[in-house]
Amino acid sequence: MAQIEKRQTKGGTARWRVKWRDGGRRDGDWDGETFDYQADAKRFKALVDAAANRRPSPEQLVEHGFAHLVPGLAAAPVDEPAAMTFRQYALSWLDILTKPSVETKRKYRERLEKHVFPTLGDVPIASITRRVMREWQTGLLDAGLSRKTIANIRGESVFPIFRASCLPGEDEEPPLRTYNPLEGLALPEGAKFERDILETPEQASILLTAAYEVDPEAADLLLTKLAGGLRWGEVAALPPEAVRRHLGTVEIRQVLRKVERRWVVEPKPKTKQGYRQVPLHPLVMHVVNQRADKGGKFLFCAPRGNHWRYEDFYDWRWVKIRHLAESRGLRGHMTMHGLRHSLLTLLATEGLELSALKGVAGHAQVSTTMDVYVHHTTSHHEPVRRIVGGFLEAGIRAGEQQRATGVSRAGEIRGRLHRSAKEAAARYAGKAGPGR
Repeated sequence: MAQIEKRQTKGGTARWRVKWRDGGRRDGDWDGETFDYQADAKRFKALVDAAANRRPSPEQLVEHGFAHLVPGLAAAPVDEPAAMTFRQYALSWLDILTKPSVETKRKYRERLEKHVFPTLGDVPIASITRRVMREWQTGLLDAGLSRKTIANIRGESVFPIFRASCLPGEDEEPPLRTYNPLEGLALPEGAKFERDILETPEQASILLTAAYEVDPEAADLLLTKLAGGLRWGEVAALPPEAVRRHLGTVEIRQVLRKVERRWVVEPKPKTKQGYRQVPLHPLVMHVVNQRADKGGKFLFCAPRGNHWRYEDFYDWRWVKIRHLAESRGLRGHMTMHGLRHSLLTLLATEGLELSALKGVAGHAQVSTTMDVYVHHTTSHHEPVRRIVGGFLEAGIRAGEQQRATGVSRAGEIRGRLHRSAKEAAARYAGKAGPGR
């Protein structure tokens, strides 16, 4: 197997030499090439390894951008094939994916177009270094993306692309890369705060009261979203036919999703877990039934009669509702998605079994529900005090008695010492006499 050695020139410049024994034999002649960039050295080493520790053929050298190493071509200008860019490789990788659904592949491409291609799209994939990827991550953070969003983009889309580029091609072509630049690269540090949720009935009352004062139509949507723990795309796309009056539920049968900057209704949820019956409290069902009786295409309609677009609802309704609620004591950072977190946290706190909790959430894994959506609250403080108090009650009482006894005993000892000191002083004064 070929080796890479880092060498330092007299001027302090680092260079990388790839060396190997011809044919991999111990008695084979040494051969090698030196490169200015480590990425080039790694690409060349991969070609040597693929050629069983022999110098790659002229055709391979030209194909992979090493035409200057082919005798007779170094001095003559040649039309070298352009190195494959990150965009070219990423799109070809997307085309051959088979497991993800069409919608998932669309989401991957949308993320790449928006957050990755503007920076990395035209860069040869073989020359992208860890420094480039670290600076890309930092740029996303500076642009306002959260650490979780950056982790999703990199974990679901970018990391698999680099991992695939480290494997041989379908026709046994040598790998484009020898390592994944995201392997072991930490996420950038950013502001961390836990999503605010509604923990008490008083907080829920503040928010819903403010909502009904701003717009009763919007308030009905938020009430249903909170009571069912629904995603935005689920509650905004609810049709009247989804109401199951005899069951006291609403059926999630279609979702609203953003595709190429437009909100469209898709006829089914993304996963089979997303298709579910969501139970609602009778008071909430009464509201939903009334809205279903009005007819229309959706239960909750924007002023023009169509479904709400997220951006419009957020700007025209949610911001006003939240500001009014905050002026009455509701804490900040509350989001519409935080209403879903609020319900799932409440159900978990009240002891709803995990399988039922997962079903309400519409998640494939209960770990997603517990790790992401269930938050720490202060509702356990009083039970903890009560349980610990019962466990330690006898010890606490004994300690109080000991402290009381200790105080009285200490007072007695101080009194004795005080009297002894006065007696000793009197004796000393009597022995000394007036002339001493």
